[in-house]
Amino acid sequence: MQTWRCKGGWRCWLQRMVTLGGILFVTLLSACQPAPEPTLRIGTNVWPGYEPLYLARDLAVFHQPNVQLVEYRSASQVISGFQKGVIDLAAVTLDEAVRLAAAGEPIEVIWIFDFSDGADQLLARADIPSINALKGKRIGVEESALGAFVLQRVMDLNQLTEHDLTVVPLGVSEHAQAMAQGKVDAVITFEPEKSAVVKLGAKTLFSSKQIPGEIVDVLIARKGEQRGFSDQDLIRMLYSYEQALNRVKKDIGAHLPLLNRRLKLSDSELALTFAELNIPGRDEQLQFFHNKPHIQQLLAHYQQALTARGLIEKPCQCADLLNSSYLEALP
Repeated sequence: MQTWRCKGGWRCWLQRMVTLGGILFVTLLSACQPAPEPTLRIGTNVWPGYEPLYLARDLAVFHQPNVQLVEYRSASQVISGFQKGVIDLAAVTLDEAVRLAAAGEPIEVIWIFDFSDGADQLLARADIPSINALKGKRIGVEESALGAFVLQRVMDLNQLTEHDLTVVPLGVSEHAQAMAQGKVDAVITFEPEKSAVVKLGAKTLFSSKQIPGEIVDVLIARKGEQRGFSDQDLIRMLYSYEQALNRVKKDIGAHLPLLNRRLKLSDSELALTFAELNIPGRDEQLQFFHNKPHIQQLLAHYQQALTARGLIEKPCQCADLLNSSYLEALP
């Protein structure tokens, strides 16, 4: 059996002791180092209401915790990334949150980015004068909870049924091309595709302004202890974002170039887009969270639309889907 021997006399022993001392020092130093700050990974698609997140990143307001923004091309990709654990938080519409909850995902809504007040639209060829004239026509719709919900609300408010329309599934980035090529007669769309469709001569037949407060963009997190970050991490992140958002709302004109980095709209298109959004402050968000009758009615609308389009199989257990405790804990 080998033993740890020094055959070189006191010099060898001294060398050994120095080595052991170095190892002990490094071990103690490592033990004294603070744990690294967690990184919150937030996934979004391209939507004007989410752009202040990227502006906040560019303004370097996120410090503790660190924030990494993960960009996706569609809401469906955001949902997939969230379900696979690639991202910790997801920017989605409230109806998408309902769809996730109905599928058994343990999620909670913790922040409201915006209420769409005209930014989501049904655009049709110029020779189609009204929604009733869409009967028998082809309408392009994203295969998402939002697309299903807007389509359902259009039909509900205009006494149409799914048999009156031919629904053509389209990715959002395909809307303008499909209209230009005559593959569809109308689309349910939003920026940055909306402006491209309008340039083709399309006209607005319906917008979210006709269903105020029903299209809501939110931030969701997964419930539970095993999520890699604490409630305080979320609260600090939300507070940092709120500070950046307040700067934007105080002088949105000065921040439009940063807000337009991903949207790539003209100045007039960008100004119109943000005019069609209601970006709520803390008090308005809390008012929404606490309006239980309105929330119950809204969730019922979502579930009806999602069930009709075959996007959910069973009702959502959504009694505690919205959690205002993070907002209420902000400094």
